[in-house]
Order: sequence, then structure tokens, then C-alpha cells
Amino acid sequence: MEHLLYFFKDLKQVGAIAPSSKFLAKDLVSQLKKKLAGNDCSPLRILEIGAGTGPLTKQIIKHLRPKDQLDIVEIHKKFFQIVKTKYRQQNVQAHHSDILHFDPNYQYDFIFSSLPYENMPEKVSREIWEKKLNLCNPEAYISYFKYVKFRDFKSDFEEKVVEKYGQNEKIVLLNLPPAKVYTLEVNSGGTVTSDSVNVA
Repeated sequence: MEHLLYFFKDLKQVGAIAPSSKFLAKDLVSQLKKKLAGNDCSPLRILEIGAGTGPLTKQIIKHLRPKDQLDIVEIHKKFFQIVKTKYRQQNVQAHHSDILHFDPNYQYDFIFSSLPYENMPEKVSREIWEKKLNLCNPEAYISYFKYVKFRDFKSDFEEKVVEKYGQNEKIVLLNLPPAKVYTLEVNSGGTVTSDSVNVA
């Protein structure tokens, strides 16, 4: 009920009528789980953008090893306080910040996001996608979801990113509302920038 109240209070920041289901969260972390199954997997840097009340965070942390690092960026003050209080461990750091103003001195192997792109102006959506690409290591993965609608993409830039790097798509019906999970493999072989997407 608390999430629903915040949805009506601040639609553009929250963007959902209910927290992501555990089924959606599990599908979002499937590539991370697969990566960690390899015995030669070195320590990972992981970023989660827009954690909300933390259903996806919970699934990420289930697979987190002691030497892996998870940064959580949440712009909504109340949700930031929830995840900061709920997930207290040495290799998890919560940041109360707009992702566009978040500037770590390193890049990430996995980036997860639960942002309401469809509720954003296209310019803001593009800026966030450019930011995510610039925060990626050369062979990083981006996992995110969109609610199932008749038109998949509101932003042309987002659509081009998915066309270039898309690895897998899956519809999750056991979520309110149903959602499509996108897994992108940003395998540019070098430093990733928005220029590499070739979108005018």
C-alpha cells in the first residue's frame, strides 16, 4: 500500500503501481547468476538505479559475493531510506542521488534499472541511457524492464541501444502489470560512449 501511495504522489519518479514481483526480479538477475556460476569470475562492480523498496536489490544481494560491490542509486528520499536501512553490509552502498549527478570513479560490469522511461521526456530518457552507457565496462551487461504495451519504445535512442546490444528479451506475466525484461550485452571491445550507438 505504501508503494501505491507514492505512485500517486510522484508518478514520474516511481512509475509503478506495485513493487516488482520476485518473478520479475529473478529474471532480471538471471544473467548475473549465470556469470557468477563460472569459477573464474573476478570480483564484479554492480549498479542498481531506481531500487524503489528493494525487490530487485534483494535478488541481486542473494548472488553477491564478499568481494563484489553493489552501488544503489535512488532519487526518492523515502525509498533511499528504506533500502539503506534494509541492506546494510560492507559491499553494498546506497546513494541518495539523481543518476545524472552520480559520478563514481569507476565503471560497472552489470547495471540494473527500474526506471519509468515511458513517463520521462525523451531528452531525459536519452541522457540517462547515455549515462548508463558511459558507466559500463567494455563487456558489461544492462538489465532492465518495461511494462508490456502496444508500443515497445517511446524513445528512439533507447530503441537503437536495444537493437545494437540486445541479447535477450522475456515477457514476465507474473507481475503487476506484466513486464518485458531486456538483457543487453555492451560488448564494444573498448570504452563505451553514446557515440558508439550511432543515433542522430
